[in-house]
Amino acid sequence: MKRPLWIVRLAQRLGLTRYDADLHYEQALQAHQQGDFEQAHAQMRLALRLLPNHAEYHAAQGFFFLEDDSQSEASESFARALSLNPYEMMANYGRGIIAWRDKDWEAAAAAFLNALAAQPTRPEVQYYLAMVKHRQGDNAAAWGWMQDAQAGFAKTKDKREERCRAWMREFAKLLADERPAG
Repeated sequence: MKRPLWIVRLAQRLGLTRYDADLHYEQALQAHQQGDFEQAHAQMRLALRLLPNHAEYHAAQGFFFLEDDSQSEASESFARALSLNPYEMMANYGRGIIAWRDKDWEAAAAAFLNALAAQPTRPEVQYYLAMVKHRQGDNAAAWGWMQDAQAGFAKTKDKREERCRAWMREFAKLLADERPAG
């Protein structure tokens, strides 16, 4: 049964919908993890209907769209999340991913740095910052960011640690080639 809009608005003001919204959000994440993307989107819409001003929900919805290759919808979700909370890590990270895909290195760097301002020790963000710096030709900075990413992945025994090590070896070679002979 659908609740009348005035009841929904009153419940929102009193904070009574937070539990229901969080339940839908958790169900959306579980459905997404299980590969049921239609259910994930449906549950996220329900969560957003209950708490439309919750930045994290919009950011997660943006990632659902991003994985569906709906980049414009993802971008809209990230923009909405950031209008609600400019420090929403997932939304900044998502914007960085979109800029990365578009090869807009300046925008990607700015978005990833904003994501790190919110959560300074996220190795996946540090990884992408390293890659952006590499694309911009700053291999010394790339090596430093990749070193941070590698250490972060090592702490959680994440398999991406080895990819970081491979890139660090590549950056070290590039840096050695950049040094003047003499």
